[in-house]
Amino acid sequence: MLEARLRKARRLLDLHRDLQRLEEERIAGLRRRQDELAVLQEEIFNSLNGDEGLQGLFTPMIVRRLKSLGDESLRVAEELKRRSEALLAISARTKHAERLAHTYEQGHNRASAERELRDIIERIARPEDASLP
Repeated sequence: MLEARLRKARRLLDLHRDLQRLEEERIAGLRRRQDELAVLQEEIFNSLNGDEGLQGLFTPMIVRRLKSLGDESLRVAEELKRRSEALLAISARTKHAERLAHTYEQGHNRASAERELRDIIERIARPEDASLP
């Protein structure tokens, strides 16, 4: 029974570790996208500050692009915040699963040690078989 609990606790721990790793990967992807958006916005601002004569023709299009980049930046920031909160929750559950698995492992080790000790005591206390000549 204790072994079954230990196996379940280890499976639960593995599951939570996988979920935590996936969430960390998602957050890393969102941060990369956030950096890409910032670079794109900076490039557009730099092109607007340039002394090119054709930029007046494309100003409405550039403004729309900046607005869409800004909107996407907000969506990514909100998603990043939501994912970070989810990661905190998953991390807490992972820590709890680690403690649970550790507790069951200690109990399992203790029970195994008690069984081994009991077997040794029984072997020592058992009378020797009498062999007939």
